[in-house]
Amino acid sequence: MNNTNDSKLTSNSPIAFGIGRAFFYSLIAVFTLQILGAVIQFPAFYYPILNHVLLPFGFGLGLFAAIGILLGTLRTNSQFIIQDFKTKVSITEIILSVVIWISFLPLCEFLTTLIPTDGALSDLYKNFETSFTMLLDYKVAGFIMVCILAPLLEEVLFRGIILKGMLNYKVNPVLAILISGIIFGMAHLNPWQFVGAGLLGCIFGFVYYRTKSLVLPVALHALNNLLSYTLMMQSNSMEESVFDTSDFISISIFTLFALVFCFILYRITHKKINL
Repeated sequence: MNNTNDSKLTSNSPIAFGIGRAFFYSLIAVFTLQILGAVIQFPAFYYPILNHVLLPFGFGLGLFAAIGILLGTLRTNSQFIIQDFKTKVSITEIILSVVIWISFLPLCEFLTTLIPTDGALSDLYKNFETSFTMLLDYKVAGFIMVCILAPLLEEVLFRGIILKGMLNYKVNPVLAILISGIIFGMAHLNPWQFVGAGLLGCIFGFVYYRTKSLVLPVALHALNNLLSYTLMMQSNSMEESVFDTSDFISISIFTLFALVFCFILYRITHKKINL
């Protein structure tokens, strides 16, 4: 698009960009998170006890830096993000959002099991498993990182900036939500979370799009991570599942319910979308 069209799109919005730039900005954010996090956590390679502090500090600072760099690149401030946290939501929207998340969980777990953990991917899976089970040795640090920092800062980054930018650019909402979910899954840098986190990213994106609130996707993200982290702590493994992933009938029923509740949320937020 030419500059004239871009200026029209951004005149009433703090940020607006297309799919290509969404991928580019996400790449910048992930690169920043990985590099800064690695630099901060480097001393823990020699003194593992430092992970109690450096794990959440490196992760949080990396995400803060990524958000700051994107805001600087977009030449805007955080006011539009703050506004999304102030957006009022109804009790009905809250209940529907939670039910949608719960109803989609069986499908998320089932799709994740479709990615093999042996064969050509066995070494990659072992590294992935090692990085996660390391949190068992640093439970408080892991809780802060997984259940507090990740839900808050990742939702700001992937829904409050990446998805919002595409929606403001008038990208078709279904496509924008799908792309933001794919980007969110890719940002986890492994095929197993790509599938599960990708679908969850679409769910959080849909809730954000319909309610215009960042509070709800942050809360859903926190609940999801808290559930996963609690199960991992209890079983001392990341293999534990909430649902029976071989029960296709139950998975289908839960997914159908999820779609019905999505439609209900879609209908009751019609006025909010058209404000």
